[in-house]
Amino acid sequence: MADSNEQLDDLKRLLILLLMKLGSTSEEIAMALQVDASAIRRMIPGRKIKKIVD
Repeated sequence: MADSNEQLDDLKRLLILLLMKLGSTSEEIAMALQVDASAIRRMIPGRKIKKIVD
């Protein structure tokens, strides 16, 4: 069961990365996930992400 949860966490991080690359803010993502925006920023620092869309 731990592998399944770990895989779900990996997918969640990849989807968040994709959303950030498409221009979503950590605040928008956090609102959808009902977590604090700082949790998203700790998970994936936005400064290191190259945006796909301007």
